[in-house]
Amino acid sequence: MYIKVKRLINPYEERMLEFLETCINNNYRISTQVSLSQICEIVSPIDVELRRFLYTSTTVDALITDLDFMPILVVEFQSSYHNSDSAKERDRKKAQLLKMAGVPLIYSQIKNFGLLNLYSDTENIVCNLFTGKCHQDAQNLIKKYLQPFA
Repeated sequence: MYIKVKRLINPYEERMLEFLETCINNNYRISTQVSLSQICEIVSPIDVELRRFLYTSTTVDALITDLDFMPILVVEFQSSYHNSDSAKERDRKKAQLLKMAGVPLIYSQIKNFGLLNLYSDTENIVCNLFTGKCHQDAQNLIKKYLQPFA
């Protein structure tokens, strides 16, 4: 056999998706590994490098949409892989395109499968998924982005 089926998400991503599901209700959907070009559409000229990047196989880790599948929030799962210079550059371009499209972006990082760090340029919340300490704060951060669309 030359090809086999593989799991779509890793255990870290699974933990993060489980958390995100506690933040949304039936008015929203979560999709994983969505192509950036499915979220953003070029309507006027942009930098050639950004244009090329948009149409590569670049994906976002998690996309929360409304029931009409309109993007509301992107959550990028950060790991040690994102510390390389090339990954930082991809993250920068992805953030720039999402900002141009008006889609908020937050980052998440789970350490030891228990400490969840949610952050953006202006916010940072750390909660313990086992004890629940600051869990409500983390949920409220996600819900804050959903409220204008409720």
